[in-house]
Amino acid sequence: MTTPAAARTIQTGTLHRAATFDRAAIDEAARTVSLSFSSETPVARWFGNEVLDHAPSSIMLDRLRNAGPLLMDHDPCEQIGVVESVSLGADRMGRAQVRFSRSEDAEAIFQDVRDGIRQHVSVGYRVHKMVLDSTDGDTETYRATQWEPLEISIVSIPADTAVGIGRAATTDQTFETLIEGGTRALTAPAPTPAPETTTMTAPDITVIDNARADAITQERTRTAEIIALGEAHAARGGDKLAAQYLRDGKSVEEFRAALLDVVAKAPATDTVQLNQREAQDYSYVRAIAAALARAEGQKASGLEVEVSQDIERNIPANYKRNGGIFVPLSVRSAISEALYNTSGKGASTVFTQAGEFIDMLRNASVAVGLGARVISGLTGPVSFPTQTGGVSVSWVAENSGTDVTATNATLSSVSLSPKTLQGSTAFSRQLMAQSSLDVEAFIRGDLAAAHALAWDVAVMHGSGSNNQPTGIYAASNVNAVAMGGVPTFGKLIDMITEVLKDNALAGSLAFATTPGMAGKLAQTVIAASTDTNMIWSGKLDNGTLAGYTARASNQVSAVLGGGSEHGLIFGNWSDALIGMWGALELVVDPYSLKKQGMIEVTSFQLCDIALRHPQSFCKATGATIA
Repeated sequence: MTTPAAARTIQTGTLHRAATFDRAAIDEAARTVSLSFSSETPVARWFGNEVLDHAPSSIMLDRLRNAGPLLMDHDPCEQIGVVESVSLGADRMGRAQVRFSRSEDAEAIFQDVRDGIRQHVSVGYRVHKMVLDSTDGDTETYRATQWEPLEISIVSIPADTAVGIGRAATTDQTFETLIEGGTRALTAPAPTPAPETTTMTAPDITVIDNARADAITQERTRTAEIIALGEAHAARGGDKLAAQYLRDGKSVEEFRAALLDVVAKAPATDTVQLNQREAQDYSYVRAIAAALARAEGQKASGLEVEVSQDIERNIPANYKRNGGIFVPLSVRSAISEALYNTSGKGASTVFTQAGEFIDMLRNASVAVGLGARVISGLTGPVSFPTQTGGVSVSWVAENSGTDVTATNATLSSVSLSPKTLQGSTAFSRQLMAQSSLDVEAFIRGDLAAAHALAWDVAVMHGSGSNNQPTGIYAASNVNAVAMGGVPTFGKLIDMITEVLKDNALAGSLAFATTPGMAGKLAQTVIAASTDTNMIWSGKLDNGTLAGYTARASNQVSAVLGGGSEHGLIFGNWSDALIGMWGALELVVDPYSLKKQGMIEVTSFQLCDIALRHPQSFCKATGATIA
């Protein structure tokens, strides 16, 4: 090797090399492909031949190993997957396993790969240091002793290795490469001059490098958070939404807001997938019977036991209780089939809310009926963005020479974390021995009603202590109007006005109160001595207050403030979030009520309540009916 007179640097851009993948190493179920992305094959560059040294000390693999991107045509805005593992073989080749995303664009590319239509791979890399390896006449061969793979791409046309520099790159960024050895002057090909040039003072390289590093870190964080959130809700299309928001350059907060709407509207998902026949045959009665058999030391078997075992294998240990049986929330049983396919004879005997258990929960809940959003199938704590301050704007003169001070919206977040909701009911052994569809519907409906009651109490009156969620009456920043006795029509208008002042008068707006308060307001005129119209109009259980829907339920407390105050709430109920994790767990106690011939069934569900915007609600204080 020629001894260098001095170390030199040259400017290079992102380099690319053609590579291949092994179609036999495609795992369709896991959506993974094994491929080779680099070798020590010499490639002609403008400065001579380039060899990538494959000693472990020469390759900087941190980028690829830290969820390196799988791109389409080296476009950073077209991420179609992720690098899952990287290795160096004894044959001195770099190999990787990549996993394709479930986004629509990635799915199309993956299908082409499986079909052999797309067969080319290219790796983008940066060389930090090269040494002169050999000289053959006028040709010098340099060995890259420090180089860094940046990404792997599926490409239609591999990068032109005869040119190499920036051929398929989407950026004009250049890097300094340290050259040791060689005697020839190395002059890079002259770039095409810009139509116009401007002389500028050379920037502070340190400042630029720091800014670039900060930008890279922020982009990595944004990408990682969006991908993680998208994959956590892939069953509801979160991965496809994530791919879209990554391409559009959207923030994590914007993605969370969009994801909230997606998961709230999507049907419930479970940790197991049943085929149509299994979903129709599943029975809550048999599930409880299996739990009873376990509690009495007997062996239990059947579809319900197998489903429970599948669920149990996929949920964290701290979400389980010994001896219970897990029941999927979204299973649709033979009751549903009877409901949807039966007409005429016998149709009236079928329970009318016999769909998914979670649908029964929704239908039994006052808060959900008014617009509160249920987000099921969660796998861990989740936060949603809230805007606490607006963007300020100003008018400026054209070409005034005055800089405009930019201001951004103030964002915060609310979190949902699993809390245990427990309910108990009792059934007779004789009832459990029945196989009637009506009995099945009765038991599912009874369990759903118990949990829906707890939901409502938590949304409206959760204390925020003793493992309870924080409800409207206990939450900070909720508007309040003092009634000083029986609410007047003017006080109700004050409640609406408080929400309007916070720019929250939109969405699912409604009142909720107690049956006693509804009855009182239905007998109270809007304006004394001058009006015969009552404050509450329509049905007592579902009427109107001040032009808005009003619902009366015993799930609203009538014993606030020491025992005489009635709950009265107005607001946008879609800003109330109910999160659900995992499946319903049933634990059976055959002993406590055995003298009555009853078994006690305790149900456990992980859930949480949060108010996305507390200012969207107004609570009445001091409201009485006397």
